[in-house]
Amino acid sequence: MRNKFYVIFFVLFVTAFSGCCGSKETIREPQYLKYEITLGSGGGFTGISEGEMIDTLGIVYHWEGRSFLTSVKKNVDTLSQDQIIKLNKFFSENGLINYHFKESGNITSFLTLSDSNKDLTFSWKEANIPERVPEKIRELFYLINQAVEQNKKEVQK
Repeated sequence: MRNKFYVIFFVLFVTAFSGCCGSKETIREPQYLKYEITLGSGGGFTGISEGEMIDTLGIVYHWEGRSFLTSVKKNVDTLSQDQIIKLNKFFSENGLINYHFKESGNITSFLTLSDSNKDLTFSWKEANIPERVPEKIRELFYLINQAVEQNKKEVQK
């Protein structure tokens, strides 16, 4: 009788243990962007600017107006967790705080990174990002644009 109890207890233990630990599916914690990102360009005769803003949750907004703060914003998409991880990896591997680049012109484009402590803004006087902008800022600009454009294509499918 005692041997049956041990056998039953052993079988239950093995079954319970394999049920808890046998699952291959892992649950990832949601990732948040280190910075709120604002891209845009504008100026000229009308003074109107437009662009995209990505909040720390990865939600992408399109905005248009005289300034970002007073502009009309509409939600267009959300970055994937992989895209957020890729951007955060770029932020951690590249000391963007050490880069400074500010130009202004009739039409000015800009990239702003904001967190609770500071705003870091890079700007140039063309619609397209020129070669004279530091390489790491250009890489970040292209990485952000690639993520936004990839999501737009996936939404349109």
